[in-house]
Order: sequence, then structure tokens, then C-alpha cells
Amino acid sequence: MNIIIVFVFGFFGGISRYQLNQYLPKIADFPLATLLINLAGCYLFTFLIKNVLGAKNVHQKLILGIGTGFIGAFTTFSSFMLDSEILYLNAHYLALTLYVFLSIFGGLGMAMLGMAHGRKLVSHD
Repeated sequence: MNIIIVFVFGFFGGISRYQLNQYLPKIADFPLATLLINLAGCYLFTFLIKNVLGAKNVHQKLILGIGTGFIGAFTTFSSFMLDSEILYLNAHYLALTLYVFLSIFGGLGMAMLGMAHGRKLVSHD
């Protein structure tokens, strides 16, 4: 049953990523869409999964579906690596450095922000 839950939620997470990628602005060779999607995923995961849904005693299968399924498919490490390789192979070293830096440290920052916002929301309930 868990596999089906992850599959269904993952389908919608992947479709959401694809659609959002189509509508986000393109900036030359810089992979802005992947960066923004991954940063949003870092925030959403800690905000929803680590705080809000857990504190609300939401069923574990729903948490699995949203966290592993939807957010797991919405964000993508493989696209991050592919985008990084393309920037490297095209000798866009400044863009590569900025992209990797923003992905890693921005991801950590968004995760901490999501955690803080989630804790604040939960503590007010």
C-alpha cells in the first residue's frame, strides 16, 4: 500500500514540477526553475512534514504521500546534478558556482525557515 501512496503522490509532484518549470522565467543558461523548485521543496518539507502535519497527528500514510511522494518528486537532485554538469561542460563557471552555492546554502536556509515557521504556527495552536 505504501508504494501505491508514494506513486500516486509522486505522480502529482512530478507533474507539478514539470508544469512549474514551464512557467518560470528563463535566464540564459542559468537553471533558475530547478533552483526555485528545490528551494520551495526544502521549505515545504520542513514546514509541513516536520512540523505542521506531525503536530496535527495526521495519518502517517498521508505524511508519507506528501513528504516522500509529492515533495520527493517535486524536488529533484538529479536535475540539480544535470544542470550543474551542463554549466560545467559549457564553461559557465561563475553560474555553476552561484547555482551550487544557492542550491546548498539556500536549501539549508529555506529548510531552517520552514522549520521556524512551522514551529511558530504549531505553537500558536
